Amino acid sequence: MANDTGSLKRQFAPVLVAVLLAWTWYSHFWPELQTANESIRLYFVQAVVESGRPELDAVCARHGHVPVDRSEYGGHVYMDKAPGLPALAMPLYAAYRAIDPAHVDDHLWMFGILVCLLTITLPSWLMLWLLARYLTTLGMTPRVAAIATLALALASPLFAYATLYFGHGLAAACIGAAVYLLAMPEEGVGTLRRRLVLGALLGFAGLVDMPVFALSALVVPWAAARAVPHADGLALARRMRAVTPIVLLLALAVLVQLGYNGWMLGHPLRFAYHFKGDKAFAAMHGSGIFGFHMPQLDVLALLLVGPSRGLLYHSPWLLPALAGLLFAARDHQLSEARRLDAIALVLLALTYAIAISGFADWKAGDAAYARHLVPILPLLAPGLGYALRPPKLARPARAVILTTVAVGLILTMPTIATFPYHFTKLERPVLELGWPLWLLGNFSPSIGRALGWSDWTSAGVFLGLCVVPWLLTLRLPHALGDARETVVQRLAVWTVALGTTVLWMLALIAAVPHPGRVVQVARAQASNLLGPDAEERDGNKPWQKILKAVEERKARSRRENPSTPQN
Repeated sequence: MANDTGSLKRQFAPVLVAVLLAWTWYSHFWPELQTANESIRLYFVQAVVESGRPELDAVCARHGHVPVDRSEYGGHVYMDKAPGLPALAMPLYAAYRAIDPAHVDDHLWMFGILVCLLTITLPSWLMLWLLARYLTTLGMTPRVAAIATLALALASPLFAYATLYFGHGLAAACIGAAVYLLAMPEEGVGTLRRRLVLGALLGFAGLVDMPVFALSALVVPWAAARAVPHADGLALARRMRAVTPIVLLLALAVLVQLGYNGWMLGHPLRFAYHFKGDKAFAAMHGSGIFGFHMPQLDVLALLLVGPSRGLLYHSPWLLPALAGLLFAARDHQLSEARRLDAIALVLLALTYAIAISGFADWKAGDAAYARHLVPILPLLAPGLGYALRPPKLARPARAVILTTVAVGLILTMPTIATFPYHFTKLERPVLELGWPLWLLGNFSPSIGRALGWSDWTSAGVFLGLCVVPWLLTLRLPHALGDARETVVQRLAVWTVALGTTVLWMLALIAAVPHPGRVVQVARAQASNLLGPDAEERDGNKPWQKILKAVEERKARSRRENPSTPQN
């Protein structure tokens, strides 16, 4: 086993190192811009480390900024997020503050880069290693395992949320790692240590992203069903003993959340989500149960296939992945436990997606993709390996599957390179905002920029980092499909995939209408936020004029009607 593990590390290391470089190339923290979701967490870290209390009043006053993502209770400002992610940052901030206490506020954006790398990017990257190992235990070739892993890493919304200081990426990493640990043994649920780690991961996922507690809880019945072979009957006592460590650690995480509520707001059942400071957010989260209502089919359709947030629209490889899991569930050449795993992964992903469709804030504000569904992406990734696994898979089918992966990559890269906060008013944010910003040279801060390179040179290196991992899969043992294929036949598959990818993208672009005023203003706002030198770029001057005209009209309206509220 040790030799096998060492061999896998040597095979996958170049691929996954390239992924890590792509994940870390662009940063989404700016000295002049404090984004809502990230800043409220960083302020909370500062407040607790400096004062031992969760009230953010003094920190907000010091920064001269009260984030829109906040809670207000008893005359104080509080963080409205789950506590898990900031808890990881506190010891890091204490060390960071000790180094240069006089400039911690001025350099908080630099701390944001560091803490995002250490608490989100690296854990998510380690989850990819676990996925690759899990796929090889299923009998998949290293090449198939690498392609499925790369699809999750570079051609899905995980790419964005492994680089943003949101909770969804880390929650996805915890859920994915727990699921792979559970499903890796051929049967049963593994050793006590494995179950303890599994329970800790499931519990911490909920402490990072609170709705994920429900997804974590759904893993427990799966573990119980897997603990004892179906032929042994109900065996309820044996199943309960097997999952008890998982349940206890999951319950402990719930108690930690309740204790946190009591410490912050004075009562364990008083959640910060009930006291949103922004009126619009308060109205959404105050309805139903924390903003959750009965599932809505129209919202589910938009979450899955809508061009604004849809998972399948932006990562179409998830459809063959789902099909692969369904086929695996009916493949009697697989063990009973493997078939059970495939069914469980599908049910968990669909159940959680249906639940999120009942959330009042399903669009999730000015954010990229369906961010609330990011935790289900690791559940579906193994399905792509199953879809590519059959040795007699027809070449056209293989080419179509590779096409879906390529389209996912194309619709993900510009979000990371430019502006990963898609405005809710945009119908097709990647095609109306992401790629236009790229083509006009509006990029986020990058390692290349820090090295003194031009933004275009840096973007070229980033593009290479996104493509190189796929080329490295060609060096891995065994080809996709039938090993008897000739080199010409293999190249034909990739050539057809490239051609269909171009046709797919042309069809998507043809569906984009001429940019209206909303799109133009959104581009201008994003360009302004991406850097103080944005207005010097020739391509943005018309948009700058539009934005300036809008601001002048608002100012004139305020002067003429000082008593009229302004939006």
